[in-house]
Amino acid sequence: MSEFSNSQRRQELRQARQVLFELPRNEMFELAGHPTVYYELRDYRHYPGGKEEGIKAARADIGFMFKAFETGQTRPPRGRKTTLEEAPRIATIHEYLDWTVTAEDALGEHDLGSTSANMGSWRCMDQDFGGFRVVALLPRFKPGWVPPRAYEDEAPKRHASLGAPKAPLPALMPNGKPICSAVIRAGPGFLEVPFFATQDTRRRKGYGRGLLQAIEEIARACKLPYLLLCSTDDPDVKATWRALGFLFSSDEDLQKLGVQEGDLLHMDNTVQMHKPVPPARQWHSVVFTHEHWRQRLYWLPTEETGVRERLARQAEALAKQKPSKRPAKKAVAKKGVVKANGKVASAR
Repeated sequence: MSEFSNSQRRQELRQARQVLFELPRNEMFELAGHPTVYYELRDYRHYPGGKEEGIKAARADIGFMFKAFETGQTRPPRGRKTTLEEAPRIATIHEYLDWTVTAEDALGEHDLGSTSANMGSWRCMDQDFGGFRVVALLPRFKPGWVPPRAYEDEAPKRHASLGAPKAPLPALMPNGKPICSAVIRAGPGFLEVPFFATQDTRRRKGYGRGLLQAIEEIARACKLPYLLLCSTDDPDVKATWRALGFLFSSDEDLQKLGVQEGDLLHMDNTVQMHKPVPPARQWHSVVFTHEHWRQRLYWLPTEETGVRERLARQAEALAKQKPSKRPAKKAVAKKGVVKANGKVASAR
């Protein structure tokens, strides 16, 4: 690639990545069809203590993602750091994760993919760690006692393209650290996903599918028609992604998608996959009430049988969950929020 075309591509990438940073960060968004969780975009770039503080914050929040990829891998050298005058070495997965979560801009003035000027003492040629953000799925707080008139007024929906079709009811409140998370980056016509992980104890419960739904929402908000996923070269992992609609990407496929060398983060023992971003689902909503409690749940019209009965059972199961560990001034109501044959207050 010539210096002119290299510089032109660098500008195209920088421009394409800005759309992701125009979305609100650290704001809670409801996920339709998943009433116990919400998602948010996180940015670990700007901390008072600099990049190192951002890395520490990311490892404290989403440590399971670092663990998933770092377990059994060679750690970076400790103690004395290598200087730029010494021979370069291969960067470790630990450094890859640190550099991506802090979205270090690796595009040099004259060399696309050269990261030596920004990565401190380490060199990692032909890789670009700029423009990444973290999307996380978190548990939603369920109040043990609802005060009177708490749900009379609904807050307006804050973002037209992100979150459930209507404003959350009840209001979203955090309840702990992320359950699963992914690192994403916008590109010319695609959204890149190089890292995706779920807590060990929360796997096979639909949380990963929920996070993928959130990522698809983000891609639609950015008007990006394709997801490009970097999957570990493991048969079970690849089968999971295939079941979620991803296809293996050949060089011809990437060329058709307009992907050029250096656009994507590359790692050993991985395979590239892609998936067209599906259109937004046509969610329908229904509001269940019990005394002072109200909650909006979502369902799809394609599910023809037992929709309201299923939602009633889902609401009853939510009511039976133990309340979040927060001090309450009054005891939790003994009755379920809504029975299987309970009355629907309003359907919207």
